Amino acid sequence: MAAINRFKAMGLRAIILLAVSAALLFAGNAKAENYVAAQGYMHSFDNGVDVYTAVFALNKDLSLQTSTYLKYNVDFINPAWGGSGEGGGGDGVGGGDAVTTGATHAASGASSAVSSDGSKATDTRHDFTAGVTHNFNNIIGAEVYYDYSHEKDYVSHTPTVTLKKELNDKNTTLTAGYSRNMDTVHGKFMGAREKRNTNNYFFGVTQLISPVTVAQVGYSRSNSSGVQSEGIRLIPTAGVAASTCTAESATCLTEAFPGKRDRNAYLAGVNHYILGWGILDRSAIKFNFRYYTDDWKIKSYTGETEWHKPVSERTVLRLNYRYYTQSKAYFQKDDYTAADTLRSVSPQLKSFNSNLIGVKLTYALKDNLPSIVSFMKQGSVEGKYEFYHQSLGVNAHVLMAGFRVPF
Repeated sequence: MAAINRFKAMGLRAIILLAVSAALLFAGNAKAENYVAAQGYMHSFDNGVDVYTAVFALNKDLSLQTSTYLKYNVDFINPAWGGSGEGGGGDGVGGGDAVTTGATHAASGASSAVSSDGSKATDTRHDFTAGVTHNFNNIIGAEVYYDYSHEKDYVSHTPTVTLKKELNDKNTTLTAGYSRNMDTVHGKFMGAREKRNTNNYFFGVTQLISPVTVAQVGYSRSNSSGVQSEGIRLIPTAGVAASTCTAESATCLTEAFPGKRDRNAYLAGVNHYILGWGILDRSAIKFNFRYYTDDWKIKSYTGETEWHKPVSERTVLRLNYRYYTQSKAYFQKDDYTAADTLRSVSPQLKSFNSNLIGVKLTYALKDNLPSIVSFMKQGSVEGKYEFYHQSLGVNAHVLMAGFRVPF
């Protein structure tokens, strides 16, 4: 069985946009430090797809002005030692929230690894990121990152450059960046390896409104050219059942997308530290909003909120909720004919909405730990549970455990 590439056309681009969003929404709040961190995730979808993820990160200050960052991420999709079951195929990213019939990428960022005939397959995705951050005498800050991602039928290289400038006694931060995705796609139903190149631009402003309130706005744009399909699905025509389309034929056609895609996203957010207000006292709340549109006529809206509250001297509680909705692509429909020049059965192009709700606990470790774990003193451990529901009919449970240790 051929594994379907879930880290598809927009996969890395979505990560870039999310990373940019995070940079904009936390600009000015991050503090450099030396640390190692590790996280383990389990995503269990009710269509039988299971994704296990391990993340390892290292941040090292080389000087007061320069720091380096390394991260390795590996996704095991439907491994032999994982769960059981079968799920439907499909992959892709709509306006910023990826979706499959298993919603795999939306909740986990990994491939669905489901074969074209609907049976469960396996895949492993490796992702490496390395970067350097430097502050040029408090005049301007620069970040340079390089990301490499590889799985069975998809390879991507992404360099990223970000510049940050503080103004107005450091109450205002301007952020501008550029990244380029250089992707190679070789899906099951593609005769040869195909190229896709994407230029991503982003700009944002972070403004300190008061000693306890920070606001952010941002804009990102991407222009993609080359093959837009992953070559992993066939389109049934002439009344043929989709389950019989296991090979290309006159009634089972390959997907056909436009040769380019332009995307725009508008971001806004507010972080506020709450004093007083009863149970909300000494907590922080964050609101983010994102509007997305592209020239495939997809529009999406994302609203997200997080609430952080210390519940003891060493424990912080985080509650989060995200709502996402999108319209369908202009050429997406339920039934195609051989005369249709554009065609796709990818759920990423359908109209749908999703909800995600979660809870996370972070515990700061004591200094007087047993000698066997003394290396973790002044570090922290964390655990998270999230539930994901999508209107296309798939739910997911997400579990995470991890630690972070300064050095």
